[in-house]
Amino acid sequence: MAQVTHGLFFLPGEAALASALAVDLDKSGKTGKLLQRIGQTLAFPAWYGANFDALFDCLSEADTPTRVRLHGLAAYAGQQPDDFAILTEVLRAACDARAEAGKPLLICIDVEADDIPPWPGE
Repeated sequence: MAQVTHGLFFLPGEAALASALAVDLDKSGKTGKLLQRIGQTLAFPAWYGANFDALFDCLSEADTPTRVRLHGLAAYAGQQPDDFAILTEVLRAACDARAEAGKPLLICIDVEADDIPPWPGE
């Protein structure tokens, strides 16, 4: 099996992703709070506005982590389904942009969705 280097995947529960920066989003029920938490944990620059456009911009930069594990998203996905859908689109787009630039980004989340494949493993 070829090693997966980029993309957005589902990884259940508290499962580990080797060499990934873990972002705990368990108590981030509102979109603004969730985006702030991501920015703080990933040490985004001061200009990060904690919105979806800024999230894409920061994740698309080559100096951000290459492997990220977002966990604790179940409550957010249930309470904010439209924003959760936007979040997954932004994450996927950032992974694609980084892959096109030759700087892969791999993100795993702990919520299943129809359009997010399961993590195939290392």
